[in-house]
Amino acid sequence: MNPIFLFPTELEARAFCDLCPEAEVVISGVGMAETAATLARISVSKSLHGRVVILAGIAGCYEQRCEVGEVVEVISEVVSELPERFCKEYHVEMFTNLRGVSSNTVSRCNTDICGADVENMEGAVLFAMARELGFRAVEIRAVSNVVGDEFAKWNIELATKNLAKTLIKYV
Repeated sequence: MNPIFLFPTELEARAFCDLCPEAEVVISGVGMAETAATLARISVSKSLHGRVVILAGIAGCYEQRCEVGEVVEVISEVVSELPERFCKEYHVEMFTNLRGVSSNTVSRCNTDICGADVENMEGAVLFAMARELGFRAVEIRAVSNVVGDEFAKWNIELATKNLAKTLIKYV
């Protein structure tokens, strides 16, 4: 399969890189703009057409709709901060046997839930770029916190450890 594993930060990638140093890992940076720029750069340097790009990282869950440490596949994304008339929902087919969830892509924490299970800062751009560039987009997230929790309460270590163990199945 030979997927490209895209992580927003080195912290999110570290446990996976330790378990699977031969995997093709790219750090995109946090947020929609950084992720779009990274995907554009990758598409110029090598063809993404027909490839699988797995965006992996942590996410916050809304109202305990997921358990901290749980690894899920995002199959629906919306940029929740856009006015409704501009808001587009992106859907992808399941790639894994993980639980499929909906997510809000946000620029800041604590936005409206809009029916989503989790929130992240990059997912919608992955799905939009996949449609335009012809690659298979997969988003796998590990829940590190409940949305609204102060950062000190986030369990990033558990989330990234569980994420790494899940991702090695797709190398």
